[in-house]
Amino acid sequence: MESLAITAVLLLFSLMMLIVLPGHEARRLEEEVEESAQGPPPYSPIISSCAPKLPKNCGDEVRDSVLGLEGSVRTDECCRQLVRWDKTCHDAFAQLLVSLEPASQKSSILANSKTIWEGCVDVVAQPPVSF
Repeated sequence: MESLAITAVLLLFSLMMLIVLPGHEARRLEEEVEESAQGPPPYSPIISSCAPKLPKNCGDEVRDSVLGLEGSVRTDECCRQLVRWDKTCHDAFAQLLVSLEPASQKSSILANSKTIWEGCVDVVAQPPVSF
C-alpha cells in the first residue's frame, strides 16, 4: 500500500514538472526524483489542488515571467485568471520554482512573483474598457 502511495506521489510530482518545466529539463528532474525516491516537497498538495485551475498557457506565461525569461509577456487575460487562481496558489507556484532553480535566483524569483501578483491585482481592479 505504501509503495502505491509513493508511486502516486511520484506520478503527481512528475506531471507538475511537465507543466512547470519545458522539455528535457522536466524529464531530467523526473528521473532524479524517481532515483532519489524522496517524493515531492511538502507544499505539493497545494500545487496539486491549484494546478488544474490555471490553464497551461497562462501557467507557462506566469512561469516565464516569474523566472524573468527574456521575451516573457503577461497578458491581462492571464492576470484575471491568475487572480482567480488566488494568492495561495501563486505563492506555492513561486516556491516550487524557487525549489527548482539555483539558490542564487531565489530573491529574483520571489521579487518577480510579487511584482507579477501586484500587477495582476491592479489589472483586475481596472474597470473594463468599452469601445
